[in-house]
Amino acid sequence: MKHTFAMLATGLLLAATAQAQTKLTVPPLSPATHIRQDFSTSFIDLTYSRPSLRGREAFGKLVPNGTVWRTGANTVTKVRFGEEVKIGGQAVPAGTYALLAIPDAREWTFILNRDTAQWGTYAYKPDLDVLRVKAKPTKLAAPQETMSLTVENLRPASADLVVTWDRTQVALPITADPDRIVVTQIEQAMKGEKKPYLTAVQYYYNAGKDLTPALGWLSEYIAANPARYDGYYWRGKLLQKQGNNKDAIMAANKSLELLSDQKNPIVKAEYTRLNQAVLAAAGGKK
Repeated sequence: MKHTFAMLATGLLLAATAQAQTKLTVPPLSPATHIRQDFSTSFIDLTYSRPSLRGREAFGKLVPNGTVWRTGANTVTKVRFGEEVKIGGQAVPAGTYALLAIPDAREWTFILNRDTAQWGTYAYKPDLDVLRVKAKPTKLAAPQETMSLTVENLRPASADLVVTWDRTQVALPITADPDRIVVTQIEQAMKGEKKPYLTAVQYYYNAGKDLTPALGWLSEYIAANPARYDGYYWRGKLLQKQGNNKDAIMAANKSLELLSDQKNPIVKAEYTRLNQAVLAAAGGKK
């Protein structure tokens, strides 16, 4: 009995000593990171921990080939899509997924899994997979010490999710359909009271769409804002793109005329420059 009490007392003493110790803050071996990248009409959000080589070899050794990997360290890597995307031709609804991978020397398999709370891949359940997609790795000339997961080759409707570590880099192509989303937004907004005329016009111009609806919106905008120089500037820009240089010159000159009353010197200088560019492209005087 005395022995039992002695052990209990010793255990309590050790516990009290441990609680009394100062908590230290030390550099993590695999620091966590969070990346939010604007993409299409929303974003791609990445949360993961970054392991380092520290004298080791990554793939085939530290990360065995042919086994499911957390695509990082600690808890599984998580990827969140702000809108529906396509990966490998397969539709992926907006939401958060565990991003897993099966590395191999010749071909990787990327996996999106619904279980975002798993630590590592010890409790990985294949029945929760949303998709599996193959990708070809490339060999780097020099090793990268710390693993990175980045969004590269950004375009309005496509991007690559790129894993780089040691001498290996592999990209997972992602596509979206922003045009469908934006056109739907414009159609709905034009039914309301506060119509986004200039934003819609700029989108149609930059996206290379049919400019006929955009010119109609500009006519409405100019009718409601006859003293605004920006409406005439955009009218000239669109008409010049359509090849209607005569009317484009008239619109740009009207914009310059209205700019004479502009009090802000920065705005005045910028729109003067922009209208002169339209005039030069349309064959008018600068």
